[in-house]
Amino acid sequence: MKLEFTVPSMVCQGCVDSVKKAIANQDTNADISINLDTKKVAVETEVTATTIQQAIVEIGHTVE
Repeated sequence: MKLEFTVPSMVCQGCVDSVKKAIANQDTNADISINLDTKKVAVETEVTATTIQQAIVEIGHTVE
């Protein structure tokens, strides 16, 4: 399923890398696209939206 989130706390490439890693740890086959300028995260994944959101929150970011 295709999921889209806004992660307003992403401010640098390190944040992007951390978010990608957190998502990949939940689904190694996830197709992840992140736009730092708009703070948008798009994920094509087999896991639930809640699982992805929790993974991002656990590394200290906010998810909308």
